[in-house]
Amino acid sequence: MTTSVGLAVVVAAGTLLHQTVLVPPLAATAAIVTATPGSPLAQPRHVLGGHMLSCLVCFVVLALGWHGPWAAAAACGIACGLVLVLKAAHPPAMATAVMIMLTDPPAHRFVPLLAAGLALLVGVQMVSSRLRREVYPTAWW
Repeated sequence: MTTSVGLAVVVAAGTLLHQTVLVPPLAATAAIVTATPGSPLAQPRHVLGGHMLSCLVCFVVLALGWHGPWAAAAACGIACGLVLVLKAAHPPAMATAVMIMLTDPPAHRFVPLLAAGLALLVGVQMVSSRLRREVYPTAWW
């Protein structure tokens, strides 16, 4: 239920803003956060940090003029290395990286929607956990 509520709002917002490309990586994030809320990969640092760092890497790569599948592979590799070094690994964030590189969305619309979608998923899980008397997040940073 928690997954469906969070994703329904993300899908609605993505549809209104013509950015449904966010749905697959955020669906994977929602599954991790709701199915394994105690996992390090489900914690806000990893969810928010992983996606936003991947996003940053990709928009830098695009700004350098690199486009296409090879650029997507390179950006994904760089993003993966960065999130590992910064201890913010979140596998679905690599899908976000590939989606950005293959679709070249406008950053001014994509980044706020991504941040809002991630905050929504974390927030929905927090409320759901409180209602079930469970602990989430187990760690913020």
